[in-house]
This record gives sequence, structure tokens and C-alpha cells, in this order.
Amino acid sequence: MPDLRVSIVILIGLVLLLGACSGRDAEVTDPGQEQTSDGTAFHPSFSFSKTEFEELTSTLPQEYRASILAHPAAFLDQLVRLKTQPEELTWLVDKEHPLAADYAPEDLVDMDDHTDRLDLSRTGHRLRGIVLPDLLAMVDAARTEGVTLLISSAYRSYSYQEQLYGRWVEQLGQKEADRVSAKPGSSQHQLGTAIDFGCICDEFAKTEAGRWIASNAWKYGFSLSYPDGYESLTGYAYESWHFRYIGKVAARMEREFFAGIQQHLTEFVDGNADAFWSFLIEI
Repeated sequence: MPDLRVSIVILIGLVLLLGACSGRDAEVTDPGQEQTSDGTAFHPSFSFSKTEFEELTSTLPQEYRASILAHPAAFLDQLVRLKTQPEELTWLVDKEHPLAADYAPEDLVDMDDHTDRLDLSRTGHRLRGIVLPDLLAMVDAARTEGVTLLISSAYRSYSYQEQLYGRWVEQLGQKEADRVSAKPGSSQHQLGTAIDFGCICDEFAKTEAGRWIASNAWKYGFSLSYPDGYESLTGYAYESWHFRYIGKVAARMEREFFAGIQQHLTEFVDGNADAFWSFLIEI
């Protein structure tokens, strides 16, 4: 009997010991999960706390901030991916943020080499090579639905835009020209990632091609630069034909967190992204 009592006591002791160890183990966070400064896990790729994250978003327009705070993990996942693509795809280029006169992309390609798959308004169009795969995929997708996407304008040099803008000033006067044409250096076409489709006219929005691209361009990394009703924001009148390639990651982020408005996305990247990326600990 003494041996039995001793055995029972030992057994009970082992059970209590195992239980205590198990409890301590349950309190240990997965070592692969990063910890924030206040001790709570927030996102594995950033070192900020939830409070710091909220402070970083405090300067954003309320409608976008609310969307970001409602889905922080999705937003930060996309922000990490955005960091891996060429930064010039989301450069802020507008009347207040012009490109240098000597800026020209290094990977321009002749679109005439792809006339078997592209419909071009004329010869001589050029575009950055990084855009071509997604452009071809978009054109092919439209064609399977019986829609032709005519490319009417692509890369423009600083000097070409200077001549074009001058002609608009002569025709319309300075004030009206500034609504419909960019001064040299302020045109997205100088980036080599912007394309004008179709007739380059207001009627394009009502065409089959205009409706198709308005609904589907984002899937291939393209973004409408100058949407209807946003002239006070973008500085330009509505251009249903003008799309800029910003990459699939940015296009999705724009759609999900910036209401599909390119200007708000590029302003965020230009003015806020560095603050977020200063907390980046891995890619």
C-alpha cells in the first residue's frame, strides 16, 4: 500500500507539472510572427504597432483611411508587393510634379514590331517594354469578346509634348489648353506607360471599346488617369481614352483602397509611402 500511495502522489505531481508547462507554452507567441512595439502582433513585414499604424494613416482622406483601417492586413500585404515593382510606375506626375526635360525611359520598344497582335493608328508608336506583356494580354482578352482596342498615342518625348501643347494654346488659348493638354514635363506620356485609345475624343466612353476598357483595364494593371468629375483634383478635363499602366498590384490597391482614383493613389505613394516603408522589416 505505501508503494501505491507513493506512485499516486508521483503521478499527480507529473500531471500538475505537465499542465503548468502547457500553460506557459500557450502564452508563447509563434516565433515566426513579428511583435509590435506594444507587444501585440500586427503585421509580419512591419515593425509598427497598431497605434503607430493608425497614426500613419491619420493624414489620409477620411474615406480612404476608413477603408484601410477596416482591412489593414490586405492593405499592408499590397503595400509590401508595391515595393517590389519599379517605383516610376506610380510616380506622381501632374502640373505640380513635372518630369525633367531630359527624362526618357530606357526600355522603349517599337510597337510596330507587334502589329500581328496590336491595332495601331499609325506607325512609330513606342512604349516601355515593361508594359507590353500586360497590354498584349488585355488586347487579346478584349478581342476574344469581339472588342478592338485601337492604340492612338503612347510615348511622347518632352520636345514632342512641347510642340503639341503649343498647338493647343494657339487653337484654344492658354486657359482652355491647360484643361485638355499637359505642359511639357507634366505629361504622363513622357513616362512611356500611358496610352490613348480609340478616337481620343469624348465619344470614346460610349463606344464598345470604351465601355470594355473602363470595366476591365485594372485587371491588367491599367488605370484611368483623368476620371469624370475630378478635374479639380487632377487638373485636367475627363479623358475616357487615357490610361496609364501602374502595374497589377497598384491597380488593385487603387481599386480596393482609393476608390479607383489614380491621383489619390499616386499622391499617397508620393507623400506617405516612405513613412510606412521606414517600418518595413522584410520583403
